[in-house]
Amino acid sequence: MARSFGPAAKEAGEVIIQDWSTEEWTRGCYGAHLAPGTWTQFGPSLREPCGRIHWAGTETSSVWAGYMDGAVRSGENAAAVLLAHLNA
Repeated sequence: MARSFGPAAKEAGEVIIQDWSTEEWTRGCYGAHLAPGTWTQFGPSLREPCGRIHWAGTETSSVWAGYMDGAVRSGENAAAVLLAHLNA
């Protein structure tokens, strides 16, 4: 940090410790904790359309699930699928 931001970066001005599980609206974000084998067994099912509903979100991403990058990838994928259906 000091190399990028100078010597002041060596001294913490404030430390915040956050217990995400106590947050009223998120109840533990930012990522889900699944039992072993759950994601590999059932993960692809999260991406399957349900009729005209196509899912998008970080949980449905095949890469970087649980992160912003996964959410963007998932959204781009869902948009591409829908555009392909509209243009067919």
